Amino acid sequence: MDKSPSSSLPVYITALFVACLAILVGNAVSDYRNLQKLKLNNDWMEHSWSVKDHLKNINLLIMDAESSLRGYYLSDDAVYLGPWKTAVAKLNDEFSLIGQLVQDNPAQVKNLAQLQSLFKRKMKMFDENSALYKEGGLSEIVKVVHVGEGREIMDEIRLQDVIMEKEELELLTARRNRFYTEHDRALAISTGLNGIALLVLILFYRLIQNSFSKQRNVEEKLKLANDTLESTVLTRTEQLSVLSRHLLNVAEEEKAKLARELHDEMGSSLTAISMDVSMVKEKLQTRAPELATQLQRAKQALLEAVDLKRRIVEGLRPSMLDNLGLAASIQNHCEDTARMANLEIQVDIAEEFDHIDPAWAIALFRIVQESLTNVTKYAQAKRVKVSLARVNAGLTLQIQDDGIGISPDAIKKPRSHGLLGMRERALLLGGSFSVKAGAGNRGTVVEARIPFPNQAG
Repeated sequence: MDKSPSSSLPVYITALFVACLAILVGNAVSDYRNLQKLKLNNDWMEHSWSVKDHLKNINLLIMDAESSLRGYYLSDDAVYLGPWKTAVAKLNDEFSLIGQLVQDNPAQVKNLAQLQSLFKRKMKMFDENSALYKEGGLSEIVKVVHVGEGREIMDEIRLQDVIMEKEELELLTARRNRFYTEHDRALAISTGLNGIALLVLILFYRLIQNSFSKQRNVEEKLKLANDTLESTVLTRTEQLSVLSRHLLNVAEEEKAKLARELHDEMGSSLTAISMDVSMVKEKLQTRAPELATQLQRAKQALLEAVDLKRRIVEGLRPSMLDNLGLAASIQNHCEDTARMANLEIQVDIAEEFDHIDPAWAIALFRIVQESLTNVTKYAQAKRVKVSLARVNAGLTLQIQDDGIGISPDAIKKPRSHGLLGMRERALLLGGSFSVKAGAGNRGTVVEARIPFPNQAG
């Protein structure tokens, strides 16, 4: 008798697995560091844009102050001095913000100090011109304008702005070039690691394949033993039939209970959350559009969760069975299956069966559901006919397709294709269940017959 193979993996397989895992972890760490560098570079870009924006704000504020004073000189109305006072206050804030942004850059700190000095000169000139205007009027201001000293200071301010912007741009370019160099190196390392990992995986696969080949003989012997035990298993399966029927009944009850709880409790909670998100989004639409956009995405995800909940509830307990009855539920399910599987499904149900026992309704619906699932998976059919009729003091359900049919082995082994579950549902109601080839040995016919209570047995 052959010795049973060891349950543990060979050492070389474990070693290869650990090596491959280490390579992949190293590659992940390398990618993570590269992403961190990319984030840092992006942060510096944002930093540079912030500096440029504040420099532009300073220019605009100085121009506003000049315009305000001109309006005051021309109109002699103190109202025009309001923008000038506002600009002076805001300029101090802008200089403070830029100082925080460039505090780690000595060259920019020096440039900023020079820009502030020019600003102070400009403000001093504003004050002197205001005093001169009060003493000599507009004619004195015109003389000052002809001298052109104010324009020279503004030109120096603009030049200093350009110098600072150029400094930020050079820093940003240097950082970007350094990032691309490191990125190229990381990419080369990552590609190499991936190549090594691929080779290790191929070797790993070949070793596993050889190991499976060695085990194939053992599996053939086990298959022979399994075939011998098959009849015993079937016998024991029949002995468990009663328990199986009970479990089917309990399972349907639990599914219905769970479906009700999901629909009532979770449905109301999700609806309330959706309403709150919509209300908050509307309030933030104008004040914080970015937050409103995020809330819109959150609401979309919430709607998808609601749709998922609906599908789960329908899978647990089709609501149409309780609301519209068995005939409408089967018709609706057949239409959905036909649309998704590109099938032609003919439904022949002469009655509505509105007053049928709920246990009968769920059993017949599940048989139709499982049968159509088998058709779409295995039958390769184009047309299916589903019929339900009152025949000989009972109900007869028949699902017939024109596919390739079902193998005799599958019919003999009721656990395959969900046949056991369908059979147990029919037997639970005192009926019968059969699977056979269609007319001309074409396709498959699934048939369930359930007698009314006084005809059972």
